Amino acid sequence: MQAKQNVRDFSPQFHLFVHGHGAVSSAGINAQALYRACAGRELIPTIELERKAGEKTISYSHRPVDAKALRAAMPKHARLRRASNVSKYAVTAAHEAIGPERLERMKNGQLRIGIVLTFLNGCVNYSNRFFSEVLEDPNFASPILFPETVFNAPASHIAAYLECDGPVYTLIGDSATWFSALNVAEEWISSDQVDGCLVLCAEEIDWLTLEGLRYYSRNLIATEGAAAVYVEARPSAISVENIHGPYSYNDNTQRRIAVADAWDAVEKGGGGVLIDGLTHVPRLDRDELSATESWEGERISPAGILGEGMGIRCGFQTVAAIEALYAGHESALVLASGGNQHAFSAKFTRSNP
Repeated sequence: MQAKQNVRDFSPQFHLFVHGHGAVSSAGINAQALYRACAGRELIPTIELERKAGEKTISYSHRPVDAKALRAAMPKHARLRRASNVSKYAVTAAHEAIGPERLERMKNGQLRIGIVLTFLNGCVNYSNRFFSEVLEDPNFASPILFPETVFNAPASHIAAYLECDGPVYTLIGDSATWFSALNVAEEWISSDQVDGCLVLCAEEIDWLTLEGLRYYSRNLIATEGAAAVYVEARPSAISVENIHGPYSYNDNTQRRIAVADAWDAVEKGGGGVLIDGLTHVPRLDRDELSATESWEGERISPAGILGEGMGIRCGFQTVAAIEALYAGHESALVLASGGNQHAFSAKFTRSNP
């Protein structure tokens, strides 16, 4: 059965507009660095992470965030002293997306915002560390670590940094859950619960996530970081023209149909660029390649350059789409095949506010 019955599109009478965006990635600590790397097809070096399993040493290739560059760019806040990397990535991307002027307005009570953060894995570093301590000796497992293991910890840190007293959600799902978060943002804004909404995704790497990716393919190179967009109903230079989805699926056959339906739904046009989710692993890319085989325009593949970001893949695609519009493209299409739940497509355009 095709998934069109489960589709929810944005109303044509209501659009979201992007007023800010940010990113932390293996390419650098801002959105422009991410786009330059992806558009220029830069070669980002990999680093080996090793762990001991008995007498055996297992090595995993990945593309991490530059810790030194992150420290220089990350905003200062007391709660970040004990936060895990994923929280630091998210706060830094949020800081870029919100900007100093809006931050001041928020702290003066002049701007009401909501926060929606999406995860696939969440706070794996501290979860892994806390679990290891429990196994070693439960009496000495650090209670300070436990609050950092919960899924909502990063969103809580962001809300504290921004002094946000509006709604704060954390959504768990595959990479395409990013667009479900934009749906939530649209509902909050259209119902006047908030003036604007900060939508984020973030992931961090440890050996457990790297090993999990091997079940999909040993050729996947994992990456980490965060992406953020700040949206309002008030017009700006970048419009979220429409979002098509979710096209839900439960197996490979349904996935192929869902991805094709998502691609068919989005309006193609001249001067556009396709920001796809291709990983450069043929078995994983075949549904997107099949759906878009007639596309003759320019393509940018963030996952193929930065690495497989799991829950941040679609956030990186969206940031690349926004930067592509600022670089001169008339429109940017994003195709999100998800991972095991649902597919989306979206169109971003330059507008005349």
